[in-house]
Amino acid sequence: MANVSTVHSKRDLLSIRPFDRHSYEQYALTSLTAYCVFWLQEWNTTTSEENLGVACHRMFPSKFCLVGWPEFPDLKRIGRSVLQMRPKYRNLATSASSKGVFLNQRGLEEAAALVKQLGPPIFEGQVRASVPASLNERAERGRAKPRSVIPEDIVAKIQNSQIYKLYEASRFHEAEAIDLIGLLEVYDHTPSTEKKRKMKELEEAAKELKDERMLMFLGQIKERFGKYLNR
Repeated sequence: MANVSTVHSKRDLLSIRPFDRHSYEQYALTSLTAYCVFWLQEWNTTTSEENLGVACHRMFPSKFCLVGWPEFPDLKRIGRSVLQMRPKYRNLATSASSKGVFLNQRGLEEAAALVKQLGPPIFEGQVRASVPASLNERAERGRAKPRSVIPEDIVAKIQNSQIYKLYEASRFHEAEAIDLIGLLEVYDHTPSTEKKRKMKELEEAAKELKDERMLMFLGQIKERFGKYLNR
């Protein structure tokens, strides 16, 4: 297999070399999974159970292998890790079996911390993946608590959400409640008053910027997920 420095197809995941076992043994499975989810998203590779299983096992084999069969990934272990990453538990990501795993801001911070500690993945031939220049900025932006809300930042957050990407791709009909949860950064059991407050915050930012397309998008969310927002 030819040397690569990124992933162009899922077969390239097989070119990833494992990290030294002692460099990652102290980290929780959820943190290592967040690291792998981040890189799959960065490589525009679906974060399906299968792809995530291969990525986790290639990078961190001793943590994600089958007992007695170290050459194979343990998908049940990875599934449990993904479950623990959900808002109800560690609050690092949202997930749906048909769509994959999506990091929220806290998950991005977790992944960024590990990128800083471990560095980027290494491919065959000692070729390292490139760390996106905006990674630290994206992580710090969520950690900081500005005194005032910046509409441009809120609209940018909307544009980077999974549900908006579906809208832009004319696939809004595929959107599910879990995609909305990711946008609003709430829990499934969050009271409706808080969910609606978050929606109002997004709408006010779009109104301040006179972004008609964004307002149309938010209107469609309220129309489609009205019962969920009021639940």
